[in-house]
Amino acid sequence: MGQLLMRLKNLDNIPDTPLPDGLSVETAGENAAREWEWVVNGAFKEKCSFDMMTGDAECEYRPERVLFARCFGQSAATASAYRRNEYPGEGYLHMVATHPWYQGQGAGRAVVLEALRQFRREGLNSVVLSTDDFRLNAVALYKSVGFEPIVQDGDQEMKARWEKVDEALKAMKPKPQPIPLWNEGAPGFVSEYGQKQPSLKPFPVSGARGAVVVCPGGGYGMKAAHEGAPVARMINEAGIAAYVLDYRVAPYHAPVPLWDVQRAIRLVRSMGYEQVGVLGFSAGGHLTCSAATLYDGGNPEAQDPIERLSSRPDVFIPCYAVVSMAAFSHQGSVENLLGNEKDNYQALRRYSAELNVTRDTPPAYIWHTRDDAGVPVENSLRLAQALATAGVEFELHVFPHGAHGMGLAGMDPVVGQWPGMLQKWLLNHGFGAKVVEQP
Repeated sequence: MGQLLMRLKNLDNIPDTPLPDGLSVETAGENAAREWEWVVNGAFKEKCSFDMMTGDAECEYRPERVLFARCFGQSAATASAYRRNEYPGEGYLHMVATHPWYQGQGAGRAVVLEALRQFRREGLNSVVLSTDDFRLNAVALYKSVGFEPIVQDGDQEMKARWEKVDEALKAMKPKPQPIPLWNEGAPGFVSEYGQKQPSLKPFPVSGARGAVVVCPGGGYGMKAAHEGAPVARMINEAGIAAYVLDYRVAPYHAPVPLWDVQRAIRLVRSMGYEQVGVLGFSAGGHLTCSAATLYDGGNPEAQDPIERLSSRPDVFIPCYAVVSMAAFSHQGSVENLLGNEKDNYQALRRYSAELNVTRDTPPAYIWHTRDDAGVPVENSLRLAQALATAGVEFELHVFPHGAHGMGLAGMDPVVGQWPGMLQKWLLNHGFGAKVVEQP
């Protein structure tokens, strides 16, 4: 049937919006082929060759015209600012793709805008692109920056196709809104701190038996975007629901973050899931470990029915986690979490998960890299040893090399294996889709 064509006629008014925190846009480098193929193959679910793309005789290839958006260093989206013989005097926006894990992070918009700026620097005034009917998110993005459909006079078939696309765009469901942890406001909330009420960003899956609460890291001082929504989407791929927790960080101190994750587990459990897990990275991994070792069975006398539910997760998944506050600790996390109590021996012990493991601690999936320079691998090793001593089931993966904060590590052929292994582990623990009995 052919692709849909769009044109941007004026490059003078390209939005000059700042990039979201942690997002960067760079031109092709040494690893361009592998990076491009990882993003594009993930987006289109088919094998695409970087060599074939750059070797197209109809394109004028230059490395500086192949752009990549990275979310905290992780490859997220790509776009190419090409010249094509069939569009003399115009630029051609080519192979725009966002890896499905990173949709909604602003990466696709960032590379498109930078490609348009590249054309403007080269003195061009208009840009053409091609897309498909079913790529509704992409079409919506293009329209938002000023692209308009190209329809030749009298081409009724193309006009009808665009009418269907416009109808589909109008019918698109709005993004789910964050779910507040407490409808009446969180206990201990201080508006002067400038943080939002704690909430859950939902990534539901129809028919899922289990859900995972995701806690991004950030040293208890912020939350890293690449450890939130992208991880939830990865979990969704296994038919498992996920909820990203926006918990409170410094100047809030303990036990406030613990309150937030406990409430999150109760709230997700109240939605009817059979299994509820908690996953976190770095300091979010510490919060995950705290949830797994400092839980309670709920308050049967509470007026709020959610508070009557247990905060014990069914599994926990610490990823390059801060586990101990007393040994091999991450000083920034200690100071942000404990504040004036950072030298208090009892507080340090209470928030050192390896000291609080019991035989009732839930099963764990743990991973770390041996040479993590931010949070020593001993954190995960000590946790695993405590679980082994208590007779608690766990799976531990220590990869030989990898920097701290790798997130999904999609570009790393070794560390990047962990998402697939975790998906299988969660399915083996009953988190997958419900099986419907046939009559």
